[in-house]
Amino acid sequence: MRDHILAFVISLITLTGFVSQGQDNIAVEATSQNQWTGLTISKENRLFVNFPRWSDEVPLSVGEVVNGKVQPFPNGSWNSYSGEKAGEKEFICVQSVFVDDKNRLWVLDPANPKFQGIHKRGPRLYHFDLKTNQLVKAYDFDQDIIFDNSYLNDVRIDTDQDIAYITDSNVGGILTVDLKSGETNRYLTSHSSVQPEMSYLRFSNGLWKNKVASDGIALTPDHNHLYFAALSGHTLYRIPTAKLSGKITETERKDAVEHVASTYATDGMLFDDKGNLYMGGLEQNAVYKVSKDGNYKPVAQGPKVQWADSFTKDPGGNIYFTTSQLHLSPEQRGLYKIYQIEKPAEENNDKILMVITSHGKLGEKEGEPTGYYLSEVSHAYYEYKKAGYQVDFVSPKGGKSPVDGYDMDDPINKKFVNDTEAQQKINNAMTPDEVDLENYRGIYYAGGHGTMWDLPENKKLNAMTAKKYETGGVIGAVCHGPAGLVNVKLSNGKYLVDGKTVSCFTNQEEKASHADVVPFMLESKLEERGAEHAKSPKWQKKVIVDGRLVTGQNPASAKGVAKKMIQVIGRK
Repeated sequence: MRDHILAFVISLITLTGFVSQGQDNIAVEATSQNQWTGLTISKENRLFVNFPRWSDEVPLSVGEVVNGKVQPFPNGSWNSYSGEKAGEKEFICVQSVFVDDKNRLWVLDPANPKFQGIHKRGPRLYHFDLKTNQLVKAYDFDQDIIFDNSYLNDVRIDTDQDIAYITDSNVGGILTVDLKSGETNRYLTSHSSVQPEMSYLRFSNGLWKNKVASDGIALTPDHNHLYFAALSGHTLYRIPTAKLSGKITETERKDAVEHVASTYATDGMLFDDKGNLYMGGLEQNAVYKVSKDGNYKPVAQGPKVQWADSFTKDPGGNIYFTTSQLHLSPEQRGLYKIYQIEKPAEENNDKILMVITSHGKLGEKEGEPTGYYLSEVSHAYYEYKKAGYQVDFVSPKGGKSPVDGYDMDDPINKKFVNDTEAQQKINNAMTPDEVDLENYRGIYYAGGHGTMWDLPENKKLNAMTAKKYETGGVIGAVCHGPAGLVNVKLSNGKYLVDGKTVSCFTNQEEKASHADVVPFMLESKLEERGAEHAKSPKWQKKVIVDGRLVTGQNPASAKGVAKKMIQVIGRK
């Protein structure tokens, strides 16, 4: 993204005079008389907020917005801090809340009320289970990485490595928490990238005179880079997450920091599922969206946008932000609001790319007819359509593909065969060269025995699948469809399925089918690639979700794979 995002530096010159764009495309989601900063939304659309203890007018620290009203989370006891002492299960001064890819709620408590110094109990990162609303674990920070005036500000979770990344906005620096071992570390404290660049920001009502260090952070969808910026600054930086560990020296780590671009001052920032970066333009009363092609534009701007503080996204990919009005005096402030940025119509056309085979024989050149298995296409197709997705088709050769499993007693098959739009699309499938991968939220591999011959060695499909996965996309496959995954390698050289739990057409099912013809046994091949195989008895449904990889055992599992993919993508 860095090479593209640099292009928006030039566009900043022309955007500085832009006025009031986006006033009509933001909708109020919730309001409060008390100042909030952080917000986050779970996969069940539960909205959580936090109120930092910057004054004595703080009714609670963490809340859940229910029917427009804020209720204490997880209960009143956790929110009962009086200023005299703090119990083991009691928030002190919460600055941010975050729900990660695994639907876990994280609460960051810097324990520095009114910026008067760290409470003796020290800062904490809390993990809550959203099924039970119970605390799972509290993480304390080693005393040698916390300064008396530290203020831990924002948190992002790398669910691949189980690492939390946290900024310190008073001292400057990036902290990490190993969520398995509990080990905590601090990096880049003295580096210019995490320190304030100026002593004020300029607003229409005057200067906001504060020096705030590293504040907002954003983790790329592939978790390979962490973007960050000082609030009192106009520069965006990033660092490979692999460099935020004790395996290299601090000098090497500082050398790994990349200057991404000159930007507007921002508080929070967030990547959406498509790799677009949302960030504030505090002095411009704006929210900006930086697309992967480097296009930098305001998506909300005007007097309603009073200090866009923190950002989150809902299961459908809609972006929300809080207004904390920090630049205004208390008497100038109105209600604190949460806004939803409404998507332009053209961005609502989310798509799924369905891969089908072009091979029509049970063998290289001769053999009984085969092809894609109809029900594995039709049942998944209508699940995606029902969820609001468009579906496009791609095959190694493009055009019309051979069909197997042509069962018209199946009403979904019959509907698909008689669906003019569906037939036009599948009978005019794209070739891999014709696919614009940016348009798709996920890739689904339909099965049928034909896949065993033409999908494993298709380098273009392999590369597309690896790229989509590494940029945050969801990959699904059913029955023999996982044959298209056996040779997919990621940029680290490992197979996509290595270390993953998967399901596919089992060896037992193949032995009752075409074991004497297929070029390899799919279950065994996936295990050779490092996958752990999970299965049900012959012909029974089985769907396995492992992160952003969803696989199913046989034709009966096609609908379930589609449903789970939709859930993982984030749209119910």
